[in-house]
Amino acid sequence: MFRNLFLVLVPGADPAGRVVHADELSETTIVPVPSAAVATAVAASFGAVSLIELYGGLGFETAAAVLAVAPGVPVGFPGLALPPVASAVLFEDPEPGRWTFGATTVMTVQSVASVAPVAVSLVAAGAERVELCGGMGPVPAAEVAAAVDVPVTTVLFGFESLPPAVAYRTRFEEALSQRPNG
Repeated sequence: MFRNLFLVLVPGADPAGRVVHADELSETTIVPVPSAAVATAVAASFGAVSLIELYGGLGFETAAAVLAVAPGVPVGFPGLALPPVASAVLFEDPEPGRWTFGATTVMTVQSVASVAPVAVSLVAAGAERVELCGGMGPVPAAEVAAAVDVPVTTVLFGFESLPPAVAYRTRFEEALSQRPNG
């Protein structure tokens, strides 16, 4: 099983308000954090983890701090630190899920093909930024950016995270291919 940690910057958040989304291959723990320092502390205390992604405006400074406490783990981030705003965070998973942390909505999409329509509906409901999981990449990000009138970010991985990110993807694709319906 893959154990993922998504840290989402949410002003005034209590990290105890975390949620766990699981399917047959992975367990993703989504933790709202009020600051970069708390994000780093959560990552340091989380235990064994396969992948960490930063959302809500957590930028490369936080990524550097998280990398220091989680060596060897791929850590994805959207680039520069951004101010927290009402955001829609989207990641691909066949199991439906939707959670709200302050003004941020985190939601699964069943396929990359459904990302743009879901983003459009969340922007219509008030999202001021759309943030996409690192597993999606620039093509869906470009499609979403063409469909909405708000900033769109996607989680990217620095050079130091590429080898463990490739290992993660290889193991994940192998696990997918071994499923009865894979």
